[in-house]
Formats: sequence, structure tokens, C-alpha cells
Amino acid sequence: LRFRVRPAHGDAVDDHLEIALTNTGADPLTGFEVFYTFTDTTTNATESYYAALPDTFTIAPGESRVAHFDNTGATDHFPTNDYSLYKTSPNAQDVTVEVSAQGAAVQTTTVQKDAGGAEEAD
Repeated sequence: LRFRVRPAHGDAVDDHLEIALTNTGADPLTGFEVFYTFTDTTTNATESYYAALPDTFTIAPGESRVAHFDNTGATDHFPTNDYSLYKTSPNAQDVTVEVSAQGAAVQTTTVQKDAGGAEEAD
């Protein structure tokens, strides 16, 4: 299991958390669990969230899939707290994400969300 929290390569952070996942193994991945923490770098306030993705969220060997946390209800889009630090704080934040799947090692990464609150579409 390999993943990255989008965006990468200096792109602007979207208005929701996206986790790009890639199966680098030989067997399908299932049983995904996601634990993520927002830390406001100004106030040091933190919030953590847990999500068990549905059994239908599987990744075949060599394939990739993106989990979105944004309350749209679309395929691969999962519930989130509209009142979270990510959405309401204008301060920069550290976002730590841990992802696990059955039979794969837990993966962890941290990205930084710039100050300014949630991004809005242009």
C-alpha cells in the first residue's frame, strides 16, 4: 500500500481532503481504515477523525483509487465534519493521515495546509 495526500508538487490544497492510494502488492486491498488529524499551527488546537471505508472500496494490484472526504455522497466520497478545523480555521494546519488495509502495513504521512481556510472554486 502506498498513498499520498493530495495535492502533491506544490498544487493548491482543495476544499476537501483527498487521499490517493496505490496498491503496490500482488493481492487486492480491502478493509481500509483512515485516521486523520488536523493541527492548527497557530493555536495548536487538534482534531482527529476515523473512517472505516466500505467493503466496496477495494484496490486491485497495480491500481490506484482516491478517497475524498467532502460530504458530496458521490462514489469514493465520504462524510466529513463541515465544522472541522480544516473547514473553519483561517490558520495554517498540519494534516497527518494514517491509512491501513487488510494485509498491508499502516502508512502515515503529513502535509501542510496553507493559511486561509477552505479553498473556494474560482
